[in-house]
Amino acid sequence: MRQRHVLAGVAAALLAAVTVYVPQPTAEAPAAAPPTEARAPTAAAARFLRELGNGDPGSQIEIALTDTQDLIADFALREIMDYYLLGRSDADRLQALTDHLRRTLPPAAARDAEQLAQSYSAYLAEHDTLLAAQNFQERPDPGRLASWQQQQRQLRLRMLGPKVYEEWFGNEDAYLTQALAEASQPPTGPPANEDEARHREHMRQVLRDAVGPARPASRYTPQASIN
Repeated sequence: MRQRHVLAGVAAALLAAVTVYVPQPTAEAPAAAPPTEARAPTAAAARFLRELGNGDPGSQIEIALTDTQDLIADFALREIMDYYLLGRSDADRLQALTDHLRRTLPPAAARDAEQLAQSYSAYLAEHDTLLAAQNFQERPDPGRLASWQQQQRQLRLRMLGPKVYEEWFGNEDAYLTQALAEASQPPTGPPANEDEARHREHMRQVLRDAVGPARPASRYTPQASIN
């Protein structure tokens, strides 16, 4: 009996000593801000994409930026501009490109890209005007073509600047230089193998392209080998 009383006393003491933890209410986390909706394209851009029968190329081609969000005018940027500016004759193409740049770039980079887009659009128009004045035939004389190459290079440097020229057109210009050098000393016999045959045809195509209107950048990728 006495033992039971002792045990009861111990149990009561333990219960009194125990600190009961009652969880305190915590401050509610702030509600997450609703996602920012992408700006819808203007009517001009929407009509451009609808008539082209394709989607916005932004999901396939990413515009590069520096760590400080400055524009990098690399070859991919030219591909995007060619996507919008080449192959169409209406006035919507530059507006559609501008809309795309504003939707996908931070403000400062978008302004730089818009300025370059305007310069590039003006370059394309002047390029084709100067080319038409050359009155090249289907198989132009290599000497006249070399002179046209120099005019074209100067036009690109003047309207786009040396950095953009090298990034966008350096590889294309190197192809043409090699094609002209080989055209000045044409081979006397048939190609030795399939690789040489493909190379000769490629060089002939480069010469044909040089006397045609401006074409998309994808034909002359920076990774392509000249040899």
